[in-house]
Amino acid sequence: MLNTKETKCDHLSIIAMHPHAILPLHGFIWGAICHQLLPDLYGTGCATEIAMRLPVLRHVLHYLSTRPADKKGLLHMLQIKEENLFILPGGVAEIFYSRRRNQPDSLPFTQTIKARRYGLMKLSLQTGARIFPAFVFGASDMLDQLFHVEQNDASKEKDAKTSFDVGRMMQSISRKLKGGIALYYGQYYLPIPHTPKLSMVLGDPIYPVENTFERNVNGNKLTCKRIANPTDAQVNELMDRYVNALQCLFEQYKVEAGYPNDTLVIT
Repeated sequence: MLNTKETKCDHLSIIAMHPHAILPLHGFIWGAICHQLLPDLYGTGCATEIAMRLPVLRHVLHYLSTRPADKKGLLHMLQIKEENLFILPGGVAEIFYSRRRNQPDSLPFTQTIKARRYGLMKLSLQTGARIFPAFVFGASDMLDQLFHVEQNDASKEKDAKTSFDVGRMMQSISRKLKGGIALYYGQYYLPIPHTPKLSMVLGDPIYPVENTFERNVNGNKLTCKRIANPTDAQVNELMDRYVNALQCLFEQYKVEAGYPNDTLVIT
């Protein structure tokens, strides 16, 4: 599941993990795993601005080397401080796609993620940082959501005609606030997470500009050739490789993870 040679390389890296889930509790688990087993990939996480302002949570996030997810700060972190980046690209949008399965794992189930983040691809091209696609099976099964967003087009059309879509309204408000505002519950209808089996898989790195290597701005870490102003075609090409890698990663490990009949929808 992990290519040891690739993870021990001193190449500047971005670890992009899906799904975000309602609360990204698996992100804390990843931090512990990375610190103990993959120290060369350990770096800085990023969170929404509102999360970095909340009492208590902001102190926990600062302790875990997390910073606001603004472009200028991320460029400085990758190029000048030469720190790897851990990010949940789905962000606020992906929170509302989260659905806990209330059926046996062997039955068909559709998981939806928000992976087409062109800003992330542009960041990779500008900094020369490679991207590790990652997926956590079971991450969405820790909490139930009262109002999730359904991605089925037929369902959306029907809902628009027959009812007020509370999930989409909350998603819209959350985007404007730059932070997820979701109603959820866990065990005993309390905010106590369920304890599903979690399986994290980390794919092979995706190099933004293949077969090119140079030293970073400060000369300590390797990067691919950096492109200050990538074209739309370059961003789209990298995006296609990233989405394809995520889909292949999911299909490759879903049986081993215990979800043989699941389908992944990438938006």
